[in-house]
Amino acid sequence: MSRNTKNILTILIVALVFCIIGIVAALGGAGLVLDKLKANISSDPAKVKEMANTFVSYELPADYSETMGFNFLVYKMVLISSGGSAASTKPIIFLASFDSSQSMTPEEMTSQMQKSLEQQNGQKGANYKVVETRTVTIDGKDASLVVSEGDDSNGKTMRQWVTTFPGKTGIIIVMIQGPASEWDDALYNEFLSSLSTK
Repeated sequence: MSRNTKNILTILIVALVFCIIGIVAALGGAGLVLDKLKANISSDPAKVKEMANTFVSYELPADYSETMGFNFLVYKMVLISSGGSAASTKPIIFLASFDSSQSMTPEEMTSQMQKSLEQQNGQKGANYKVVETRTVTIDGKDASLVVSEGDDSNGKTMRQWVTTFPGKTGIIIVMIQGPASEWDDALYNEFLSSLSTK
């Protein structure tokens, strides 16, 4: 797993953990929550795959593997990244599921994911702008895929795909993000078409 990948998911998890702990601490029982969190965070690919399979199944793209997963109450998150060298710059795939009865909308969840991803390595992320909206087929149904691009703080063009679709227990969000120069439309389209809630 690359240093960037670790930083990205660490930021995501820390942000969510602090949010959850803050709420629970206000109600009492924060110690019990911390113990529960430890048991529900994993970087073991097999365990992360098990976490993912509780809300979605998929075929991994070539050279990709499950990197880290987080499962707590109504929120589940999985990071899938290239299994290449530590210096790999290939796009990452982020899957999240949350109970749609909660107050956070798919758009708000996507926004929070984006903000967290933009903080990797302490650099300001790309200022993404929508360049295209496509219709893709996920789990046998049409879904809207938003394609965005923007330059990061180093002037590198970044690309992002975001889509949402109904899951077993709520909404599933898929975000694929990385350098446009490393992008492979066919590979990521194949991944999207493999997603299933059955």
